[in-house]
Amino acid sequence: MKNLLKLTICLFAFTVTAQKSTKKQLDTITTVEQAEKFLASNKSKKNKILTFNEEKHKTKLATSLFESTLGNTKVVKSEFGKTHYKIIDRKNLAHYRISYIYFDGNKLEASKIVEYKNEILKAYESGMRFDDLAKRYSMDNNKKRGGDSGWLKEGSMPEEIEDEAFNLDNKINDIYNVRIPETNGFYIIVKTYRIKKIKEIKVLKIMDKD
Repeated sequence: MKNLLKLTICLFAFTVTAQKSTKKQLDTITTVEQAEKFLASNKSKKNKILTFNEEKHKTKLATSLFESTLGNTKVVKSEFGKTHYKIIDRKNLAHYRISYIYFDGNKLEASKIVEYKNEILKAYESGMRFDDLAKRYSMDNNKKRGGDSGWLKEGSMPEEIEDEAFNLDNKINDIYNVRIPETNGFYIIVKTYRIKKIKEIKVLKIMDKD
């Protein structure tokens, strides 16, 4: 009985020490670079840097992190132990949102692409919904969403597309063509939203074991 009590006390002391150690380590991490160095020297599949986008992530955890401030740590308890989430970066980034129809010039003849383009432009100008046209014609997986890109930040799509997406001369519902020579890709694009600043945070996730 005494041995069992001693073992319990030792395990409790070890757990408390481990938790204090984790907190002490987190206190020294204030930047993404420091977090990356920590992960490199403390390799674990459970420890990682997460990126949360206020438009894309609507969970209770994400909401509470967005309501917190840079440098704060949130601790979540579960049956597997404690997970620490420390906010190490917070930015407001410009995002764009478009709908597009994609043609792969490596799989489809140029003459056929031109034919489809003309059909699409004529149908759109006559009042047909672009999402219906995307579902019918597009060779991209997002055709199921009617060609909607969702909110994207700079660097998410080819430069030629983003130049047009960020071009303030392009108005909502304007339609235009973009060709990507490098991949032989062809896009018919409609601007669906104005440029929007969206909050993004980077969070260092560290899990303690019980």
